[in-house]
Amino acid sequence: MAVYLSILFGLLVLQVVTLVVLSLPLPTLLRKAIVKLYDQFLYKSSQVKTILLVVNILVISLFVDSYKRASVPLPKTENGLMLQPEILATKAYHQRNVYISGFILYSMIVIPIMLGLITRVTKLSSEISTYKTDTADENEDEDLKMLKQKLDSKIQSLEILEKQYSNRKQFVDEHKLGADNKDSLFKKTQ
Repeated sequence: MAVYLSILFGLLVLQVVTLVVLSLPLPTLLRKAIVKLYDQFLYKSSQVKTILLVVNILVISLFVDSYKRASVPLPKTENGLMLQPEILATKAYHQRNVYISGFILYSMIVIPIMLGLITRVTKLSSEISTYKTDTADENEDEDLKMLKQKLDSKIQSLEILEKQYSNRKQFVDEHKLGADNKDSLFKKTQ
């Protein structure tokens, strides 16, 4: 296997692993770390952008070259196709290079799109979490106000019940004293 093909295959494996990791349902903290890494090193770094541009140009040139070589028709003889194993093997190698370089180019388009989506998801999840805490605080404030109103109404009804109790007790005590006085008067008269 040629050196450039080994490098391309390694790049392909790296891209596949990256796509798998990006598509996993990771925790929010890990996603934020991925977004931070992407923003700091890949998105803002001009050196990384230059390296990726050079790699893209090399892969595009390999793709075009392999596509041209793979689409060359096989040589024919008078009685049909000439099926030499070396010719078929080189055609298969060129087709393999077309597929590998094509998938690498496709992945170089998909990975930034997925990173952009993950960036949006993390921003939206942080906004949602702050919104939930804000609404939870507002709901707690509303619940607290409602509970205070209920408490005030219960305190008022308790005060009213205490007044009614004291008034009835006073009324019963007066009538009881009055009945005791009548009984004592009734006994004295007999």
